[in-house]
Amino acid sequence: MAVLATLKRDRLGEWATLPEYLADLRRRETNSVAALAVLLSAPADEQREIAQGSGLLVLIEIASDLRLPKGSRLAAARCAIEGGASEDALGALFIGAGDLATDPRLGATAKKLVESGLPAALARRAGAEVSLEAGAFARAAHASASVVGQARLGELVASAPRGHAGVAAALFSLGTAELAPAERESWAKLLLQICAANRSAPAAAKRLGLLPPWPPALPDAFAPLVQDAERAAANVTAADASTAPPRTASRASASPRASGRVGSPLPGRQAPKASAHAAGPPSAAEASPPAPPRSGPVEIGRKVVAPIKPSLFRRPLGTVVEGPVKLPPRPMPPVAGRAPPSGAEHPSLLPDPLLPAVPEARRLRRAAVAAGPFAHRLKSLFDDRPEAVERLCAAMEARAAVHGLPAALEELGRELSLPRWKGVRAPAGQLERLAAAVRAQPEPWRAAAVLLLGRLRV
Repeated sequence: MAVLATLKRDRLGEWATLPEYLADLRRRETNSVAALAVLLSAPADEQREIAQGSGLLVLIEIASDLRLPKGSRLAAARCAIEGGASEDALGALFIGAGDLATDPRLGATAKKLVESGLPAALARRAGAEVSLEAGAFARAAHASASVVGQARLGELVASAPRGHAGVAAALFSLGTAELAPAERESWAKLLLQICAANRSAPAAAKRLGLLPPWPPALPDAFAPLVQDAERAAANVTAADASTAPPRTASRASASPRASGRVGSPLPGRQAPKASAHAAGPPSAAEASPPAPPRSGPVEIGRKVVAPIKPSLFRRPLGTVVEGPVKLPPRPMPPVAGRAPPSGAEHPSLLPDPLLPAVPEARRLRRAAVAAGPFAHRLKSLFDDRPEAVERLCAAMEARAAVHGLPAALEELGRELSLPRWKGVRAPAGQLERLAAAVRAQPEPWRAAAVLLLGRLRV
């Protein structure tokens, strides 16, 4: 199958058949969900191929799962529409994936999802009562307004029965109507119930997806109601098994089967009596300080174990005193000197040692003066290049535009004053071009030509 080859293109899995891939996709396997996003840009034939048979229902489930990546949901919705989803299937797809209609990657299928999916959802009375399904209908209708416009959306929801909770929530989210007091009270009660259930449920139930998500995926207009529900359920907390009060001894002894022991309970050991009149000195174990009370169980990963009991025989090794350190004086050992050479009566009469000759340092070279912005242009002019005058005047115009004409003229005059141009005569043809530039060119050209003529003419 061509679609199976496309799914295995990124080597996310090795599925032998398409039903095997759909089975992994139904279980929300990570690789299978990631491979589904590739079909978003696949040809229409491959998109219709995966939606055949039971694949259509799987695609609708994936597109309606808000916990999955958006790319995979978009691919599932587009493949389901291309595969011919209609009536109840298209209505369920609109309820679960209508919020994706604003994504441009759906293309023309987005309009089909709205135009055909919304009437199909109304026909199956989806979201008629105040529920999370009504909220999903409102979310999908709110997104559909940006696809077909609010006027066309009003025509599509006009056929809804009176008192449809999903339509009322959709119009409330679009700002065209307000919720009735009874409907607002029902939404507030539903949101409070969901918030309290989420706060009181253990974390494992939330991870497994056994509870509706909080906050629910509702349009932005429901934000005040969601905040009121959170404030009302602020005191609700989850019951944690590790913080539950321990069972009392009488309660534990009342049911011997609860502890796994059959028969009568064993008699407890009597604690030793501490008496000041006890004969004989106390032993080492009795003289040691009492052990600190043991804390409750410690949770390490998923296994609950008792803490390690501290040793009763461990004693402190001593104390460390810090202070200034004073070391005893250490005499310098004598240094044995060498005997003076023969013939020398006194060390002062020894000849001075010869130092190695230091090579004469190389003289510093004077760096050449850096070329200015007009150096190459003047060289072209003195070399009698035919385009030298135009390039020089154009350079003057550019410098004048950046730094101003007076600063540019000062730079040109500074360049002409350098020793490299002294005694150099300009060709007669270049002087004629400069004279022509004085008469016909813009202001920077004329100023440069006048300055050059005044400096180069003898």
